[in-house]
Amino acid sequence: MDYQRPAQLFKAFADESRLQILALLKQGEKCACVLLEELDISQSTLSHHMKILCEAGIVTARREGKWTHYSLDCSGIDQVKAELEQFVIAETGCCCGSKDTELDAEKKELLQQVQDRYIEAAKKVTGGSQSSCCSPMDCCAEPTVGFAASDRLGAKLYTQQSSTEIDALPQDALLASLGCGNPTAVAELKAGETVLDLGSGGGIDVLLSAMRVGEHGFAYGLDMTDEMLELARKNAKEAGATNVEFLKGYIEDIPLPDSSVDIVISNCVINLSVDKPAVFKEIARVLKDGGRIGISDIVADNKLSQEERRAKGSYAGCIAGALSFAEYEAGLSTAGFHDIQITPTHEVVSGMSASIIKAYIHKH
Repeated sequence: MDYQRPAQLFKAFADESRLQILALLKQGEKCACVLLEELDISQSTLSHHMKILCEAGIVTARREGKWTHYSLDCSGIDQVKAELEQFVIAETGCCCGSKDTELDAEKKELLQQVQDRYIEAAKKVTGGSQSSCCSPMDCCAEPTVGFAASDRLGAKLYTQQSSTEIDALPQDALLASLGCGNPTAVAELKAGETVLDLGSGGGIDVLLSAMRVGEHGFAYGLDMTDEMLELARKNAKEAGATNVEFLKGYIEDIPLPDSSVDIVISNCVINLSVDKPAVFKEIARVLKDGGRIGISDIVADNKLSQEERRAKGSYAGCIAGALSFAEYEAGLSTAGFHDIQITPTHEVVSGMSASIIKAYIHKH
């Protein structure tokens, strides 16, 4: 992470006189002459303080005659607030400490199963073995009950990617792929865009996205486990990716400001959420006006009941928690998305398919 900007912001608030200036400007625009009188400081000292506050984006200045008039920059302050929150979240991981308390006992247990599964997966990759989306129980079961690492999920689904892009990735990024698709192959990323990958795991889709959006673009990865975040950051460092950042948090409570990304991608993760309406709402919140999604996920036939889905595989194995095609479309529509397309690509278990989900959002 680049610490220059957070350091600039903390510096802006690290002086008592500057805090007094902000308190005065809260009352409304003030001429420099008024501030000089109120604070009883020299012109050069005031100029020094105002330069720091203006550069931080907290205060704006306008010239009128021989005097400069200062006021609070409300939009800038909102941005500063979001940047500081994001910094604290990234450095401490304390973004969603209360999320667990909002869940009932059953959902807490499901969430713990998912966390344990992905912690185990990260450790396996670090230890030198390949992982898969399904739990050990699913992998050992009959094919109709679960699915193991095969041509139906994982790294093999990235064979559509150019060999140049794949060769540039660390081997551990490929080994840690737990997905049911290849969202970067269908997301139509453009140079300069900002991308968010939900449930970024070992970082494969973040690193591929970073290549696509180029040096003027940026790719965020969001994951809830320290083990996957550690693996992803190691992979990013090994790949020499400088336009990426991995954040700790839940996909139901995304630690990014409103309207901050152009596209949200995800690979076989939303089916694992215990609160999917919250996920769709959060995706809509962080997308810019006209933003879009390019998601790979497992979707169930409309005729399958929840009980029938649970009988086909575990929650942590990406099966039991899958939405039906109708439920997926309704959830996105309720969150404000339109032009929703859900296209099945291949069957994973009977009646349940890996699918590509695309949709757009307009806020005005």
